[in-house]
Amino acid sequence: MSEADLRERILDAATQCLVESGLDARLHARIAEQAGVSRPTLYKYVGDQAAILGAVRDREFEAFFTAAAPVLQQTEDLREGLVDAIVFVVDYGRRHPLFQHALRNNPELILPALTTEAGPLVDRVHAMFGEQVERALASADADIDPRVVVEWSYRIVVSLLITPSGPRTDTPERLRAYIDGLIRLSGVLAATPAPS
Repeated sequence: MSEADLRERILDAATQCLVESGLDARLHARIAEQAGVSRPTLYKYVGDQAAILGAVRDREFEAFFTAAAPVLQQTEDLREGLVDAIVFVVDYGRRHPLFQHALRNNPELILPALTTEAGPLVDRVHAMFGEQVERALASADADIDPRVVVEWSYRIVVSLLITPSGPRTDTPERLRAYIDGLIRLSGVLAATPAPS
């Protein structure tokens, strides 16, 4: 087995242990047992508990971006693209067992990565989709910085993920209508003359 395969096996075991049992003092031992490796091997290939959590988080973000890229790059229509993107990301997060477990049981681990320390994540989203947003804005003749659109979308997604979903957003269809309404509202507000 290659080193990369062994590391993936360890991270698979870590993910399973985190979903099933969460964080506790025996996490390292449980991961080693689940992966079928010794604790020294676990330390050698992944590291201590903080390194394991970081590696699992990074791998899950990478899996998300891999899944999201084809969905988010399929249209040049700005409104349709934003609605599709937000619905996909929120639905993905709401169905993700590890993300949901962390939100419920260890919010101190996940919330900073999404909020106060979100700069690198927003940069990554912008790097992946900023050019597409820029093309869509140009075709709509909209004089808006693409980064602003990406950041607005990101903030909406995080808000919908970390706050309880009400009946207006509890299914992908309702969420789609809700997001479409927000986008239409922003258009109405933009067309309303500012008070003099």
